[in-house]
Amino acid sequence: MLSFLTTDTGILLILALATMVLIGVVGKVRGWRSAAIHAVVFMCYSAPLWYALFFRGQYGASLVWLFYLLMAYTVHIIVLLTTFVIACKTRRNRLLLVMLTVVMIVLFLLFCVLFTG
Repeated sequence: MLSFLTTDTGILLILALATMVLIGVVGKVRGWRSAAIHAVVFMCYSAPLWYALFFRGQYGASLVWLFYLLMAYTVHIIVLLTTFVIACKTRRNRLLLVMLTVVMIVLFLLFCVLFTG
């Protein structure tokens, strides 16, 4: 079971699940209309990229689709965390979410360097 989580597809599935959970939390904090917009955007970029990853990945092209999915999920998570920062009322919560957003940006840059370098 743990070996699946370290594969490329497993990492993408974990990021997709994290994005869906954050979309659900956005529904609680900002309203279901905002969550519905995020869910539609999530499906609009997710479905074609997963299709391309599995069915259009000949001759090394799957690495490109994997990279696009990884970056799209990371950017969407950063946008969702920024939405939480804007929605938070207390200073302590806002500071915590700013730190989480900075950590996600650092992870995003780290993944960019690892996959391109």
